[in-house]
Amino acid sequence: MKLSPTMSGPLSAAIVAGATVAVFSQLSGLWVWAAFIGWASYDQSGENRRAFVTSSTCMVFGVIMAWLVALTVAAGALPGGSVTVSSLAAALASFLIVWVSRYGALSNVPATFYGFASAFAFLLLSPAAFTMEALTSGSLHNVLLCVPVSLLIGSGLGVVQPRLSQLLERRSANHPQTGTSAADQPPAAARSRVRARLAR
Repeated sequence: MKLSPTMSGPLSAAIVAGATVAVFSQLSGLWVWAAFIGWASYDQSGENRRAFVTSSTCMVFGVIMAWLVALTVAAGALPGGSVTVSSLAAALASFLIVWVSRYGALSNVPATFYGFASAFAFLLLSPAAFTMEALTSGSLHNVLLCVPVSLLIGSGLGVVQPRLSQLLERRSANHPQTGTSAADQPPAAARSRVRARLAR
């Protein structure tokens, strides 16, 4: 049976999503939810080469901005309570994110905020990661490492999924359904069957 795009697309998405969850369950320090965010960001950005570059670049930039905010809060670099410092640092980071969007490589503001939000999601889900020791470590306990890697894997998933969809379409086209009746076959095939019967 030949798969139509309306079937090969969902099927390829299901295969990629299922495989991603299975693989990430074996990877300590990487986050499947961040990979799905990276995938979604790539799709939303246009599903092409430019989308891959801008989405990936801006998500990583967003994580860097969140990491700088976290460092500022964890180090107590600004006077005031943690809520006041967090608010001021987040406000400044958001200003910079939008201000630098005039530059092409950093123009994908939604993707930047996806990265920014993903970083803080990780920090809030893992309180031990919101410390100077974790924020400056070279391990996957550092938000600056684990979240960008997970997001970029998601960008790769976005590239793989439509290619898998096309592959499924081609393979189904090369394996036509068997057991069809003469009425279901193309006209040329039906005529050949008639000629064969008349020649007997």
